[in-house]
Amino acid sequence: MYPIFPTYPNTFPTQTNAFPTQINVGPTQPTQIQYVNGKQSAETYQMAPNSSIILMDSSSPRFYMKQTDASGTATIKSYDFVEAEDEKPVEYVTKQEFEKYKASMKGVKRNESVDDANRKQ
Repeated sequence: MYPIFPTYPNTFPTQTNAFPTQINVGPTQPTQIQYVNGKQSAETYQMAPNSSIILMDSSSPRFYMKQTDASGTATIKSYDFVEAEDEKPVEYVTKQEFEKYKASMKGVKRNESVDDANRKQ
């Protein structure tokens, strides 16, 4: 007698991954940093369309931001590095100190030096 369900080799193609595991939303590139020698070298730096890059000048304290549009046309902007200074704390006079100063100034005439100069003449 024959078995009810014969065993045939699997002839159907199998799909291991029917859906992509990663969906690409759009062409996004992270900003990159490269070193160049001067502005001329930055202008001639080749880039793909729709990309941007920071080009550090290795011969001066300057960097360039270069961007290309969809047609590959590049725009470049130059920036200088300026050393940041630490912020100094602002000193204020307290109200008590101001009142003390104000009281000490009540006895002083406002234009003493002008009056003295007029008397000498």
